[in-house]
Amino acid sequence: ALAVASELGALFINFSSSTIGNAFSGKEGATKLCHMVFTVAKEKAYAPVVVYLDDCHEYFIGKQKRGTSPSVNSEMKRFQKDLLIYKNQSLKKDDRVLVIGCTSMPERGDIKLLKWKGIGGKPEKQGFFEKKLYFPNAHHADKAMIWKDSVEKKIPRFGSSGGVLRLDYQSLAYMSDGFSAGAINSIVDMVLTKKRMDSLDEEPLSEQEFVWFLEKKPLHDDERMLSFTRSITGLESRWKESNGGSDPKKKKTK
Repeated sequence: ALAVASELGALFINFSSSTIGNAFSGKEGATKLCHMVFTVAKEKAYAPVVVYLDDCHEYFIGKQKRGTSPSVNSEMKRFQKDLLIYKNQSLKKDDRVLVIGCTSMPERGDIKLLKWKGIGGKPEKQGFFEKKLYFPNAHHADKAMIWKDSVEKKIPRFGSSGGVLRLDYQSLAYMSDGFSAGAINSIVDMVLTKKRMDSLDEEPLSEQEFVWFLEKKPLHDDERMLSFTRSITGLESRWKESNGGSDPKKKKTK
């Protein structure tokens, strides 16, 4: 979202839960913040404007089953109704405002609220996001480049030809199959602490130092993302209609 705002030369408004925290609590506080954000966003003098919601599923979480504890931050749900109303009712075609949401757990949100249904009915029932983009995990060759780039950014003083950086990035890419680029960067940050970087001259870096974290870090579940994609795009329902109600995830066998 920051890259998009930078390319557009846009004002960037971070409406993420990590930024808001416990501020603007209660119904009145949520309405007040939404009003301020969209009033500023619609102001022609500030255009274009990017409004960013990281972990956007937290604003549109689905209903929790009785007896189960919330698996995500449910505090942001207080903004749900106001976000839907202001986005669907306040923003017009000529407003140069782009609302971007990002999440790694889309299935935790309510698809009926996440997916925009079009104009009609109450604004809080119309859904929110009009477009969807799915970014899958990187392929093997790309993952090797991510490892190399992430490590060398942490310790640029040695350069790509330095002895301490003679790592087998292909093997690291293979072992990190199923990991996102963000997870790889996180592992590099955990391994290359300031203390470890200060000792690189005496003790060269090895692949084994990353393996322990690869074993501890949970894998990114592609099937979970694909299941959500089938639902939000309507592919699952269309498949069932054209195949007499059969499950699209089960292949027919003769």
